[in-house]
Amino acid sequence: MADEKPAMTCGIDLGTTNSAIAFIDEHGKAQVIQNTDNERITPSVVLFEESEVLVGKIAKNSAVAAPDRVVQFVKRHMGEEGWVKNFFGKEYTPETISALILKRIVQDAETVSGGKVGSVVITVPAYFNEVERKGTQDAGIIAGLNVVSILNEPTAAALAYGLDRLGEKKRVLVYDLGGGTFDVTIIEIDGTKIDVLATDGERRLGGIDWDDEIINLVAEKFQAEHGIDPRSDVEACQDLRNKAEEAKMSLSKLDKVRILCQCKGKSTKVELSREEFEKITKGLLDQTETYLGVVLEKAKLSWKDIQTVLLVGGMTRMPAVVQMIQRVTGIKPETGINPDECVAMGAAYYNAVLALQAKPSEEPELALAGEVLKEAMDEEVMILLQGVEVTNVNSHSLGIVGIHKKTGKVVAHKMIPKNTPIPVEITKPFGTEKADQASVIIKIVEGESENPEDCTEIGTCEIKDLPKGRPAGSLIDVTYSYSVDGRLQVTGKDRISGKEARVEIVRSSGMDAKEIKDAQKDLVQVEVG
Repeated sequence: MADEKPAMTCGIDLGTTNSAIAFIDEHGKAQVIQNTDNERITPSVVLFEESEVLVGKIAKNSAVAAPDRVVQFVKRHMGEEGWVKNFFGKEYTPETISALILKRIVQDAETVSGGKVGSVVITVPAYFNEVERKGTQDAGIIAGLNVVSILNEPTAAALAYGLDRLGEKKRVLVYDLGGGTFDVTIIEIDGTKIDVLATDGERRLGGIDWDDEIINLVAEKFQAEHGIDPRSDVEACQDLRNKAEEAKMSLSKLDKVRILCQCKGKSTKVELSREEFEKITKGLLDQTETYLGVVLEKAKLSWKDIQTVLLVGGMTRMPAVVQMIQRVTGIKPETGINPDECVAMGAAYYNAVLALQAKPSEEPELALAGEVLKEAMDEEVMILLQGVEVTNVNSHSLGIVGIHKKTGKVVAHKMIPKNTPIPVEITKPFGTEKADQASVIIKIVEGESENPEDCTEIGTCEIKDLPKGRPAGSLIDVTYSYSVDGRLQVTGKDRISGKEARVEIVRSSGMDAKEIKDAQKDLVQVEVG
């Protein structure tokens, strides 16, 4: 009997429009694994049939014929409370639909490679909040995967780019414009250290929005000619969406395209030039340009301090993006990495870093994977990966709800401002609201606003049975400790009695353990093709 292949160390880019998986080969290099359609990326599209669920190219091609049974762009709804779809008597959340995409990607990877997918690192936009990160992690667990970490997409891209350049010192701007999300990140590579200096962006800005501009332009011309709005017909609208996406991609190479719009037996041909396309989408591109200056300012740098620009995401193939980047930064973007594949590759490298650095006493499974990698990979690569240090920043401020001393208003006070390097620990004193207060509830929020209603509550911490007779304003020391793996530990300690309470926020919003377990059971019964 032949020896069984060791499980693969993998990274997954779970994208809004497309997804990819990469593994670390026997030489220690990240390689993207093709799917069973012989393509290196898989459309993040799901078609629900009565007897099975189809994911990928077939689902995308079926979107026009069965738009009511197709789900696209589910990443935009990750962690969104109350968002649910019903098909054939079953309910599907963003997490369970994403798990179906992951299941198909992993099935294909194992079929094509003949190996077994072991631990995985799944990437998220740098600007995802805790709820969205936990939703992504939950999706992986529901799919039956051993998710060892969630990694920011720009950091993954920088790792894929920088691994062969770790001897150099340079600052890299990562401009990541994908199908549904956008962020800009400045990263410093120094030796084997990779430090994120600043990040910002929008979780709902991406290729879909460029498609929408084409859809609206064509639909309005069709309506002017025939008195019918094709956007109000689900099949015609889906067909137009597919054609808009094709036109957008073609206009990266061609000066003009023709789009045929059909609805209720009528048809209209619309010619769209690259110049007109760039004009109607200028507002969207301008939005991304704004963030270049914002992130540069947050990192306290000027453009002369940036040596390299990395373009990540298929949308960066648009000539207008490249021209804008060069105009603003004065730097010609790096062309040595594939914008569709570098994130999955970087995630695989990060998984290898974690495995090689894992301690057997703390993470036995991961350490075992590290031993397998050590036996297989080139010593030079192994030593390099063992020395890699990645320092991230938090993408959203973490705070506490309290009462402002002067105004008396309820406010969200920032404990850990966004773009703070992590890990970090911060302690600040707060006074009790009333005299003789028996307990204190610490409300933990995430967000930039001073108004708690505009922030996301991610947990609470309560100190009970405080001593009687204490005056208002008695001090409670609150400590926020934020670790590299996204765990926030909050401690409240009464200065007089020494009583304290502690809570760990492990991406606590979203699905609980029982819901995840139930979803796992349901998914096992679903045939994914």
